[in-house]
Amino acid sequence: MVSAASGDVSSRLAELRKRFAERATDDLKALEQRAQLLEGEGADGAVLADVCSRLHRLAGSAGTFGFPELGQAARSLENMLEARADDGSLQEASSLAVERILALRTMLESPPLPAQVTNDESAQGAVERPEGSHGVRVRVLIVPAGKTDPQWLDKALAAYGFDCQVRHETDPELIAVLAGELQTATVILCASVRIEGVIRARDASPSDQVRRLPVVCLSEDLSFGSRYRVAALGADGFFGRSPDLSELAERIEYLALERSTRVHGRVVLVEDDLELAEHYALVLRAAGVDVLWVNDPMQLMSELSSFQPDILLMDVQLGQYSGVTLARMVRFDPQWLSLPIIYLSSEDDPDSQLEALSRGADEFLMKPVSDSYLVRAVLIRCFRARQLSRLMNRDSLTGLLKHSLIKQEVEKELARCRRDGHAASAVMVDLDHFKKINDTYGHRCGDVVIKALANTLRNRLRETDMIGRYGGEEFLVVLPHCDTEAARRLFTEIAEAFGQLTFNCNQETFGVTLSAGVAAINDHSVGDDAVDAADQALYQRKRAGRNGVTVAGDE
Repeated sequence: MVSAASGDVSSRLAELRKRFAERATDDLKALEQRAQLLEGEGADGAVLADVCSRLHRLAGSAGTFGFPELGQAARSLENMLEARADDGSLQEASSLAVERILALRTMLESPPLPAQVTNDESAQGAVERPEGSHGVRVRVLIVPAGKTDPQWLDKALAAYGFDCQVRHETDPELIAVLAGELQTATVILCASVRIEGVIRARDASPSDQVRRLPVVCLSEDLSFGSRYRVAALGADGFFGRSPDLSELAERIEYLALERSTRVHGRVVLVEDDLELAEHYALVLRAAGVDVLWVNDPMQLMSELSSFQPDILLMDVQLGQYSGVTLARMVRFDPQWLSLPIIYLSSEDDPDSQLEALSRGADEFLMKPVSDSYLVRAVLIRCFRARQLSRLMNRDSLTGLLKHSLIKQEVEKELARCRRDGHAASAVMVDLDHFKKINDTYGHRCGDVVIKALANTLRNRLRETDMIGRYGGEEFLVVLPHCDTEAARRLFTEIAEAFGQLTFNCNQETFGVTLSAGVAAINDHSVGDDAVDAADQALYQRKRAGRNGVTVAGDE
């Protein structure tokens, strides 16, 4: 079924096709006149450049708007004229060029191919923005081996902030029962004996979004053969029947975040063809991508700084400017050394493509590019770019912001408080008796506890909240639009939930508590002062017996 949103996209794409046909008609008339000038003695090189430029633009855009033969013929004529100019026989080819341009006009008069509007749900952009600091509410659908299986896993994962639901239906019932459940699931967690039925139910869904749901398998058999069978079926994770909960939670969260990130991205599009730029922007926005179109290359650097894209999508030829030169210029700025640059061009010579790539770009998409291919290529690049950014800006153990970056977030929030007049809180969080955990169970176990707290914070805080690893077992959280009393209540709940987690190390089971100190960011003139106040409140909590929350100024 085509939604109202996709119907609107279809009508707007149809309008763009109509505008393209009108513009192309005018371009071909102008091309015919310009080509006739090539017949004269000593034809001006500027005339040839103009003819080739118009043909190049036509070759790159015609296929997108339903005229693939027109695009191919324009590219062929462009290549022929450039070759004749090189061997000195341009004047002889000019009359042939006029004939071919007349043939192009005939092709344009033919009905265009029907538009192919994707109905891929992952490309519709109507993606819910649920709770969680990572922007994802993790919903886990658990399919155990049978009704007699222990009922502890859903409760244990719920302590990490996941929404869990258990289904016991037998395989023949799964397809019908899961049809509705899968629509709201983020990750499927199932026993190995059920995995074939679960994946069959998932793959039978008409929804592309459901068919991409990640599946994590729990198995008693940890052999190579068992792992290979599960991988061949299409699972995304494999754990023993009694998994380490913190590792399982981390894997579930990673898969949920990866799946969510696929449908988001920020792209700067540099394209001088108005209709083509609007077409690309419309298709990408329908896929959930934020697109900023830049038609004046002189504005590119300032727009990059303000928009902060995941990737740069750019034509190789932009009027008087070269996309290759612009890519090299962008790389002058250290901030953009790692920015993925994708060329869009009708250039079909492999050597020219490689030369363009060697000047600073990462990928070459040849026009005309199908809408579905463009969307997939852009989303994959956006996801990889965010992964790289995450590696550069995040703590390697927890995936949280590094010390310097979370302190910057405090300063940014203080500036917003001054501008908008709202309240905000800084919270310093510390694991109680962490040194004892390291000394008793080892640093590897200590790392597991740290990651568990990071997972708990991510899944229980909002997307607008910022979390950083301040150092060791200490974390700093920024809560916009949250006064200190609301922060106290929130972190009291988090402390209680975290205290319910159990850890297994060296065949021993233990629990860990946390302490937190809260300070009002808006009560201070400098961000560092707010951090210091939260830190002092934390140590006041420690002196008062740990395992709880203290607000700066409490008696």
